[in-house]
Amino acid sequence: MKSYIKCINVDYESSRVEDFYDIQLNVKGCKNLYESFQHYVAEETMDGDNKYMAEGHGLQDACRGVSFESLPPVLHLQLKRFEYDMHRETMIKINDHHVFPDEINLNDFCSIPSKNKEDHEYVLHGVLVHSGDIDGGHYFALLKPEKDGKWFRFDDDRVTPVTLREVFEDNYGDDPLRSNTNSEDDLKVLTDDQIRCTSARALKRFTNAYMLVYFQKNRLNDILCNIKEEEIPVHLNKSVKDNAKAIKDDLYNALIPSPKNSNQKPQDIRLRKAEKSSDKKCNIM
Repeated sequence: MKSYIKCINVDYESSRVEDFYDIQLNVKGCKNLYESFQHYVAEETMDGDNKYMAEGHGLQDACRGVSFESLPPVLHLQLKRFEYDMHRETMIKINDHHVFPDEINLNDFCSIPSKNKEDHEYVLHGVLVHSGDIDGGHYFALLKPEKDGKWFRFDDDRVTPVTLREVFEDNYGDDPLRSNTNSEDDLKVLTDDQIRCTSARALKRFTNAYMLVYFQKNRLNDILCNIKEEEIPVHLNKSVKDNAKAIKDDLYNALIPSPKNSNQKPQDIRLRKAEKSSDKKCNIM
């Protein structure tokens, strides 16, 4: 990422190139992800009392901004859903409606545009969601592990398949068509359908994406290739095996009651072979 200050009236520019791990994008005032990028790279004019002191040129009117010289294969985008409110003097959550696409081309935001547009074409493969307000809530992740595969919801110890609506529309944030003109008198008498609709709308209002993970489209095969065992850190490999053994032990203890007599041998579970798969029975020997 390149940060620069360029003088308007004289030929002088100060710049610095640095690495980045993620990009923090505004949600407030931006309808979608593309507008957030436009806001991120928008130039700020430094004039009046905020003129720039250019070496050898004194105070000068200048433009300040950032641009991307290159983009990584895996792009982490943090949506600024949480910010400090100067008027309330407290942290608040931004639940504004913000649309993010399945695919996005970022060629317009690079200072060195690529001849091959696919180099800056990105595909969404991960969405981190926060459901709740600033005082508390619940986090879960939506991931697409394969190139042309399905989406899954990773919620604590549960992994379930989800629809595209659950990935996209349900996590855009507050409904832009939601009316704020309802008076208390209008809400006194509600039908069951209206109550369900109001509850669903309230949940949707506070459930939204706060981090997006995009993969470079022409690098998908490399990013999503099978992982070799030697590539897995030793401590992680050991942790997975220990957890698998613990789960197996818990299952065994749940199926086999502890013997009352300490001298009694533990029973074994064996699967009796049958001619038909439907006739298989679990026998305790």
